Amino acid sequence: MIDNTPLFIVLPFIIIAFMLGVFLGRRKPEKKPSLHSYTLSSDYFKGLNFLLNEQTDKAIDVFVGMLEVGEETVDTHISLGNLYRQRGEVEQAIKIHQNVIAKPSLSLAKRNDALYELAKDFMNAGLLDRAENLFHELIQKQSNVPSALGYLLSIYQQEHDWEQAILIAKKLESATNEPYSQQVAHFYCELALINHNAGHSQAALKQVKKALGTDKLSVRASILEGEINKKLGNCKAATRAYRRVEQQDPLLISEVLGALLQCYKELNNTKEIKTYLEHVLNKYGGITSILLCAQQIQKTQDDKAAALFIVSTLRKKPSIRGLSSLIDISLDFTKGTAHDNLLILQEITDKLLENKPVYQCTQCGFNGKSMHWQCPSCKSWSSTKPIQGIEGE
Repeated sequence: MIDNTPLFIVLPFIIIAFMLGVFLGRRKPEKKPSLHSYTLSSDYFKGLNFLLNEQTDKAIDVFVGMLEVGEETVDTHISLGNLYRQRGEVEQAIKIHQNVIAKPSLSLAKRNDALYELAKDFMNAGLLDRAENLFHELIQKQSNVPSALGYLLSIYQQEHDWEQAILIAKKLESATNEPYSQQVAHFYCELALINHNAGHSQAALKQVKKALGTDKLSVRASILEGEINKKLGNCKAATRAYRRVEQQDPLLISEVLGALLQCYKELNNTKEIKTYLEHVLNKYGGITSILLCAQQIQKTQDDKAAALFIVSTLRKKPSIRGLSSLIDISLDFTKGTAHDNLLILQEITDKLLENKPVYQCTQCGFNGKSMHWQCPSCKSWSSTKPIQGIEGE
């Protein structure tokens, strides 16, 4: 049966077939033609025929069968194994690369090359423990060190082994001279979160301090420090941590404003609530600060004053969330037809907001309603931000 494989997948196999033909052509001719030499030639053209008919699986089997693993053919075997892996046929890739490694006559460099590809095969197959062992072996042999460390970092993140991830990230930083402080800070935060959830607050705070010592711009560490201290009843320390976010990343102030105001309330510091909200509103103007200001106006004045405040801000900064809040407040002091019309508008705005994402990854565009410190799609750290504009913050 003819395989419907696209040309861009078949082409690499054609190239390998050509390389194989060149290799066979360069072999020293025997004094007398042998049956074996004719068999090789026949198999080679048989493999080409399979390729031309897009029967790549059969072609690969023929070419692999033609070559014995040796110093001159090892690269071809490795390439064939890699092509299998790219096609998703990881078991075949593993077999080919294991067959290469099993040959005792290979040089150390060639064996390490095959070992590296086999480790990647295991990763693709989900055999993380086997891949981990091979990458460690390569590092001990000083072969493919930066790449092996990178794969180990990925493995430890998948396994949530944050202590090992920290060690590997620091080694990777030394090996590549590239900064990994942001990732390491997140790993410390993961450890802090584990301790916090287990009720070990002091241990969690120690991990948070390590995170901030590694990356002073770690918003996540500041938020965690605020949450832990708030739970311990230490609102002064919590407010200091929350207010630090403004200097670290102003786009994430909306993540702490609510908790910060609660801390000020616990401290009976109503003046600071008003002062800080006005500061954030005037400097950044996010819809979260607008709505929180409106809530304060409701408490100190009345619903109409809060509604008028929202109207004045919507003229400068249109927002669906702001409109929705304005409708909710206005329903309390309207009657008759105006009230009915507002109910219709409320239903419309609720539907508009119902499935709208709140956050978006700046690296890959993944969006959702929950804040992710590591993007679920591209696995980048600290790349998720609140969406801005009329439908966002």
